Amino acid sequence: MNKLNFFRTPKENLKINMVFRDEKHLAGLKAASAETAVMPDVSEYYTDLYFPKAPADRPYTFSSIVLSSDGKMAYQDNPAGPLVAKNNFLDPDGSLGDFWVLNVLRSYADAIIVGANTLAKEPGITCHVYDQDLTGQRREYLGKRYQPAGVVVSFDATDIPFDHYSFHVDPAEELKMVIATGPDGMEYIKANSPLRHEFFGPFRSREEVDAAELPALYQDFGVVPVIITGEGKTPDSRLLMYVLKKLGVEKLCVESPSYCAAMLKEELLDEYFIDYSMVFVGGTTTPGSFVAYGYLDHPHADLISLGVHKSNFLFTRQKIRYGVKNTTDLSGYQY
Repeated sequence: MNKLNFFRTPKENLKINMVFRDEKHLAGLKAASAETAVMPDVSEYYTDLYFPKAPADRPYTFSSIVLSSDGKMAYQDNPAGPLVAKNNFLDPDGSLGDFWVLNVLRSYADAIIVGANTLAKEPGITCHVYDQDLTGQRREYLGKRYQPAGVVVSFDATDIPFDHYSFHVDPAEELKMVIATGPDGMEYIKANSPLRHEFFGPFRSREEVDAAELPALYQDFGVVPVIITGEGKTPDSRLLMYVLKKLGVEKLCVESPSYCAAMLKEELLDEYFIDYSMVFVGGTTTPGSFVAYGYLDHPHADLISLGVHKSNFLFTRQKIRYGVKNTTDLSGYQY
């Protein structure tokens, strides 16, 4: 069985310098937060983080991604997402900072959404907090006993690599893996997966979820639960959020770019942590490329904080805003 890998991030040159903070917005987040403490490393090397309590019907959601200067999330000749940061040769410490911030966000999360395609591209990754210090501080200051659960999303499960490292972690490591798919995916898993599964659903309504007996999430670490929502090959992301909330997931980190775009479309994503690596990638691999918004109707974002590492990385925290309409007539300006 596989083991979880841990390490201590070198901190000599880790510090991310904050150049902007929306103090009013941040004060509101702190006042609405269930946390009363900040992990010491986060306060020292990044900035104080607080998240508001989750809505009644879903987790509070935030996403983490690194993009190039030109908004690309992967190189054409190597699709592994981390390379956009890792191959910034001007600032290797900033690259470590990007991965460390990802670990920070995982520390706050109860579960992490990852796409089946990501598992296929990165056969050795897991969804746990790699940083040893953050793992300890997560327990001590945030009261989270277990690593965040990994939720693998797929339309019909045909793209899930069941032999992936994360599905074969020693149960003694207490890493919970979950699959979320549609009804067609349930049938595919039953016929093709060698893993031990427990099936929940298919759910087509909240009433069906309410009537189901959902177990505690963090138990039987050798069993991979399968959450089935929606119809055919089309899972219901809104209903999945409801199920995860019922399972006790209060904060959800979304690491699948395509699922993130889908959640934006459904107005289910609360925040976006976007780090920018000052490299130029080109090509067409960009988040949300399959979702196009109209010029009069599109999500907006408020910048909550902006940090820099040297002159080669930008670290942003953005609050997503939906339903913003134009109220200013600029037609008189010829531009």
